[in-house]
Amino acid sequence: MKDFARLHDEIYGDGFAAMPGVLPLAWADRLAEDVNRQLVAALEVENGAGVAFRGWNRFYLELYPERISGFAELAENAAVHGCSRSVLGDEYRIVELAADVPLPGAPAQPPHRDFPMPEPTRLHRRLTSLAFNTSCVDGTADMSPFNVALGSHFDAGDHFASGMFPVGEERERYTQAMVERIARRGGVSVRSGLTLHRGTRNSGRMRQVVILGVVSPEDRAHPDAIAALPGDYTPPTLKMSQEYYVSLSESLRRRLSCAIVCDSARELPPLETPHSIEGLVMGQAPDGL
Repeated sequence: MKDFARLHDEIYGDGFAAMPGVLPLAWADRLAEDVNRQLVAALEVENGAGVAFRGWNRFYLELYPERISGFAELAENAAVHGCSRSVLGDEYRIVELAADVPLPGAPAQPPHRDFPMPEPTRLHRRLTSLAFNTSCVDGTADMSPFNVALGSHFDAGDHFASGMFPVGEERERYTQAMVERIARRGGVSVRSGLTLHRGTRNSGRMRQVVILGVVSPEDRAHPDAIAALPGDYTPPTLKMSQEYYVSLSESLRRRLSCAIVCDSARELPPLETPHSIEGLVMGQAPDGL
């Protein structure tokens, strides 16, 4: 069993931690097949709305939990639950399930954050969200290994473009500071979305990575905070059928921020991925960076 106090300190210290071997290899193999099916379906959505393009040959897509056969195993995993409680508190909520899929030929991304620094982090150094990543395949040095600048999650980023992209000399400094992390099937890594990171060039085969997004009550994506936010903000929310929702354990249902989109799995509409990050399109930062 993971020492969650130590894991808490590791996340607050480095902005990143690894939890190897917390899920079976067979689970990861099924996950790869499930993601592949949803990727094909997403690419067929009219106007390309099923995926968010993250650069050449790199896609990001939201996933239907009920079409991921091991969703509950991931969401209720003792390591994921314990880490979420330790860092985000007892009232954490799961708000996102998505996949990042770099194909062969995908170029390196620029160093970036997933979002600008929220006020609780800027003022009080409290993290309000975590991203749990689990790879569907065993990584290699040429198959888009993950790069992360450890300890960068509390850097102010006052001069970052859009609050997310370091520019000029800062960009080069973060690029030089990054270390490589190669994932293994069955392992889960956890990071703050504020930790500067990037996907690197993929010279190998397709590498599917599933992301579970979890937030604290202080985060604007938490259900308790949404009502007070501007009307133009669209928070990340899991989408599922009523049939699937009632099949989940009561304890897991309490942890979900979700929208019921139909009565049964047979009626699920094509799933769109509405959000993109301009600085990642075409695998480069915005003009002028």
